[in-house]
Amino acid sequence: MTGSGEKETLRRTTRITLAGFILNILLSSFKLAGGILSNSNALVADGVHSLSDCITDVAILIGAKFWTRPSDVNHPHGHSRIETLISGFIGFFVVITSVYIAWKSFGAIMNPAETPPGWPAFAVAVIAILAKGILSRWTFRISRELKSAALAANAMHQRSDALSSIPVAVVVLAARIEPSLIVMDGIGWVIVSLFIFKLGIDIIRPALWQLSDTAAPPEIIEELRRIALSVEGVKNVHNLRTRYQGDGVQADMHIVVDGSMPLEEAFFILKKVEQDLYLMGPGVVDVMVRLEPG
Repeated sequence: MTGSGEKETLRRTTRITLAGFILNILLSSFKLAGGILSNSNALVADGVHSLSDCITDVAILIGAKFWTRPSDVNHPHGHSRIETLISGFIGFFVVITSVYIAWKSFGAIMNPAETPPGWPAFAVAVIAILAKGILSRWTFRISRELKSAALAANAMHQRSDALSSIPVAVVVLAARIEPSLIVMDGIGWVIVSLFIFKLGIDIIRPALWQLSDTAAPPEIIEELRRIALSVEGVKNVHNLRTRYQGDGVQADMHIVVDGSMPLEEAFFILKKVEQDLYLMGPGVVDVMVRLEPG
């Protein structure tokens, strides 16, 4: 990535995350106030969930200043692993949030409110669904354009906030129609907490895979092998190894060329293989190719 490209990535990451941070502050304030004034335990818990989004936003704002830095003497492969760490942190925080929501849900089931939540709680929940749904789609789009795992994880966190507001709206509506259905306030949140827990695990899993140097999928490895073998003069490819460097793939391999070939010609083939892997290799960000006579 060029210096200008890194600055643009940082600028766009900061802009979308700041927008989410401001929205989360506003929504969590409305949810907490609306939940307390309207007697809705679900909306109060949802407000806490929105506050958790603020914490992950801050993590991205700080982390992006580091993972967008160019490689240096101490980090010859770049700083993209920092983004992977931030993604794992977001996933862990989502899991913790789900546990908190489940705990509050059981309290609401055992001690349901005596009066149904007011209509303001319904209005706040609907606004939250629409606002976080739009923000999540925007963040997902930017994450795909920038190939940012951390932004994708944050978008999933935002989506969980939008989805968690749906039971709040349903419970308020049901309780206003039939007050005995107020028990749904807790039951709905148990279901939501399970969904959010799974979402957190889905965020953590790829981050752990990348940090543990898990290889790229077999189809990507075979595609890299095919690209190398397509270069004229390459007789064989072996010792092909891959691992993730942030959201990109780092690869190294041995290529076999004619042992009687002049060194200059063999070196030209090596550089051609590297060039083709960078241009056509799926997600390739770093390549190391070694020559072997054969």
